[in-house]
Amino acid sequence: MKKFFVSLLISLCLPGLAMAYIIPTRTILQKTAENAGSGIYAIEQEVQFSNGEETVAVKETWLIDSDRTMRLTVTGAKDLQNSFKLQYIYNGGQKWSMANNNRTSARVPEDFLEKFLNFRNPEIFANTLAHLKMIPASAFQKKPVGKTAADFKNEPESWVRYSRTGGVVNYALGVPTPVDQEQNYPGIWIEQDQFVVRKLRLPSQVEMSANNYNQFARGLSYPRARTIRWGNNTVTIRLISASARPQTAVNLFQPSSLDANLKWDGINSLPAKDVITEFYTRFR
Repeated sequence: MKKFFVSLLISLCLPGLAMAYIIPTRTILQKTAENAGSGIYAIEQEVQFSNGEETVAVKETWLIDSDRTMRLTVTGAKDLQNSFKLQYIYNGGQKWSMANNNRTSARVPEDFLEKFLNFRNPEIFANTLAHLKMIPASAFQKKPVGKTAADFKNEPESWVRYSRTGGVVNYALGVPTPVDQEQNYPGIWIEQDQFVVRKLRLPSQVEMSANNYNQFARGLSYPRARTIRWGNNTVTIRLISASARPQTAVNLFQPSSLDANLKWDGINSLPAKDVITEFYTRFR
């Protein structure tokens, strides 16, 4: 019984103590960026779209050099193998593709999700979160070197707190959503111990959760399972493999390396057509 009351007392006191020792946003983002690895990676994953009783699976093959430099090839499985193929290059804020043998570009979508797992520069990471109103623009600024004891006082940041999601404790960055608010506020949840992104909510209300992180070559931490939700739609992603690639692959990030026209025909008769189309135009 005595142990029970001691445990209860500790559990009641810890939240208040923990809040006083949340590390700065700058440190959280620096440590998270370190887990994005270095060099070029090839990521293969299966994406499943469900619509009623039908489940459509496609394979994604990514080449990733940073949050801004990527290449994606999407191929259909089974009946879609020869009738559905997408190829995109993301470079310099532009999304390149090819149709009728003509290469065209557009701005990378505002809801482009893959960048949040691949920020290697913490300052760019911070600027992106500030743009999305998750943290203030000053959150990444380096604090001046202290001269007196008062200068070293820990001042809590109102936009970061502890929050549990995915069964672990996270640093939640973003203003908590008031109880009476109809739409949830944007935010990002970064695991306290591992410094990896476990949950993301964009201003558009799309949410991504990431679980079962593993370690790969050159310091990369990557999730084996993800779920993306928006409206009434749910898409699941299962990691197949993640491996390092030589630096010579950098040529594949040039728009001139596109060699396949967009081919959407295979999904035209599928009930999941609208979900697949929106996914690849809005989040990819």
